[in-house]
Amino acid sequence: MPAAEAWYAGWAQDDQGHRPPNASTHDHVIHFAPGALPSARYFWSVTMYRLPERLLVANEIDRYSIGDRTPGLVHDDDGGLTLYVRKHRPADPKHAANWLPAPDGPFTIAIRVYGPETSVLDGSWTLPALSVDA
Repeated sequence: MPAAEAWYAGWAQDDQGHRPPNASTHDHVIHFAPGALPSARYFWSVTMYRLPERLLVANEIDRYSIGDRTPGLVHDDDGGLTLYVRKHRPADPKHAANWLPAPDGPFTIAIRVYGPETSVLDGSWTLPALSVDA
């Protein structure tokens, strides 16, 4: 597909330089600041893959991706959106609503923006970091 129809990127390392990130050693978050969700005419999604196979991650809630069509997401008090990337369900129900289950080991995450707006295509929108959750 041409970039005007579908834009792809992802996270192959975290903000601490772990390449690939590994959920057996760290929990992670992806924080979209207020007003900084991917601008899409159609939809966007973030999908988890275990490595080295690059397969979807079997999990207790059958969630393989999170996006603008995911029911029940909980936005942060400031209007941003934080995704919780970890192997175990977060104890806090608000965090569990935004949980992207990760494998017990290395992973990569792909983001897809379908019908990307100009800010995505020209680089003025930037992908947030995959951060180690301290």
